Amino acid sequence: MRLHVAALSALAVVAGIAHTPSPGQQPPSDQTAQVEKLDHELSAAGVRGDVDATARLTADAAIFVTLRGKTMTKADELASMKSPDFKVESENIDEIHSKQFGDTVVLWGRVTSQGVFKQKPFHDTFNFTDVWQNHNGNWQQVFTRATPILEH
Repeated sequence: MRLHVAALSALAVVAGIAHTPSPGQQPPSDQTAQVEKLDHELSAAGVRGDVDATARLTADAAIFVTLRGKTMTKADELASMKSPDFKVESENIDEIHSKQFGDTVVLWGRVTSQGVFKQKPFHDTFNFTDVWQNHNGNWQQVFTRATPILEH
């Protein structure tokens, strides 16, 4: 048993060294704040219909899982933004939490969104999980999942 504990302790030390920021990197707390700000910027870009900002802030291989459980690619998301069938009129992030894991930041919280889909208004409140990675000094969203909040 002690051997397992010693091995796990050694692994934890090695993992800690591997995730220690380089001298030029910002401390993790500054990076999570930066990524939270970018997440708000991405949300605002969706409301504005700003396809260029959305394209810049999302990785080419990004995956989106919608509130209805549909999986979409970045190309699907950008096409949806260009479609006259879908318009987000407002999006409010009610709460947000974050945790950094090396070059990855995971955000989670609750958002309220309203707009029009195929000429029918929608108003949804849901939980979200967003994953951002640092690619060559630029943070980009690589994954997002919307989860319905079930009323009891």
